[in-house]
Amino acid sequence: MTALRWGLGVAAAVLVSSFSVGVQAQDPAASETLFRNVRVLDVVKGQLGAPTNVLIEGGRIAKIGGDITPRGPAKIVEGGGRTLMPGMIDVHVHLTFGALTMPQMLSPDLTPEKAEDAAGRQAHDMLLRGFTAVRDAGGPIFGLKRRIDAGDVVGPRVWPSGAVISQTSGHGDFRLPSERSRKFGGTVSRSELFGANFIADGTSEVLTATRENLRFGASQIKLMAGGGTSSDYDPIDVTQYTFEEMKAAADAAADWNTYVMVHAYTPRAVRRAIDAGVKCIEHGQLLDEATLRVMAEKGIWLSTQTLADDNPNMDPNRREKRREILANNAALWQNAKKLGVKLAWGTDFLFEPELNAEQNAYLIRLKSWFTPAEIVKLVTYDNAQLLALSGPRTPYAGKLGVVEEGALADLILVDGDPLARIDLLGDPAKNFDVIMKDGKFYKGGQ
Repeated sequence: MTALRWGLGVAAAVLVSSFSVGVQAQDPAASETLFRNVRVLDVVKGQLGAPTNVLIEGGRIAKIGGDITPRGPAKIVEGGGRTLMPGMIDVHVHLTFGALTMPQMLSPDLTPEKAEDAAGRQAHDMLLRGFTAVRDAGGPIFGLKRRIDAGDVVGPRVWPSGAVISQTSGHGDFRLPSERSRKFGGTVSRSELFGANFIADGTSEVLTATRENLRFGASQIKLMAGGGTSSDYDPIDVTQYTFEEMKAAADAAADWNTYVMVHAYTPRAVRRAIDAGVKCIEHGQLLDEATLRVMAEKGIWLSTQTLADDNPNMDPNRREKRREILANNAALWQNAKKLGVKLAWGTDFLFEPELNAEQNAYLIRLKSWFTPAEIVKLVTYDNAQLLALSGPRTPYAGKLGVVEEGALADLILVDGDPLARIDLLGDPAKNFDVIMKDGKFYKGGQ
């Protein structure tokens, strides 16, 4: 029995949680921070600059240069020639689904409060690994996001999708076998009541589900367009949602000046999604070159992963579903890069909380297909461009993914040069001396 049969957390409610991690105290008299004698990493050009100073004011990078003098009391960070780079971004996380095991999620004792506690702990650790922004790709998130933004819980900036939208028998149909359709003698499923998913059939229901997520504050919409490996009812090869249903979601999102991202592996599912107006494809491991060329020509994003290996604890059916996906993962990265597809990277860890600690290590796996400079750009600037696709629905005003004047002060001070040794990013506890989000210190800076 897979854990995707039900979800967690009430999407519309402000969840009250006992879990809280205090933000590292700032000197109230110091309104500015000066990084002195640092080398700024230009992630777009792939170059490390000469030693310089960087001044932070009010959560933004105010000035970069060798002759900066703070205007008032300032916190001074002696860089010692270390590398100052943008905070990293993971564009496919599930903060709730990735925080609990299958038995925990299926337990009748699990409450929204307990689920949010677990997700909050993972959010805290994610920020301490240097991931200062994430896109949550589906599940209960709005309550935790509010608490992070309020400073009650430590975590990255969150671009929330809200409840995943799925057809009956689709990848987001999390019902237990005993739960009948509400249209055929059943009631609203437990997972829907907990804000994990919307089971929506027909354009009318898809429109309502999309608009509900937008009402709650979604920055983008997550739709299931094809079969999945961690769900029970849908083989990998199936295409989910008709053109009209997918177009309804894409049109509703576009009316709110944002976009739809879809879970899909196959050319047929992806072609239908593109025709319907979808802007971002998640996964795509079974795509052929012809479809990747269409994506490149139309500027469609491919957000994909360096996939987790099989393990003995996985359901045998899931391992069989993943077999072809894993076999095609390397070819997808190689072909998409060669054809000029807009690429983004994320982890997509589900139901195995211990995997979260490997987030940085999974980033380093990209070195099989990318240079260190390309990896750094992908996890900062490129991923930030995908976040910006939310337009006015973005939760945070300002520029991410770069160290430049006017950008948001989400920064990492690295002991070494990632362009020369990309493995530095794989061990944040050892190599990240300072982690800053919104101008506040979460590691270092004492």
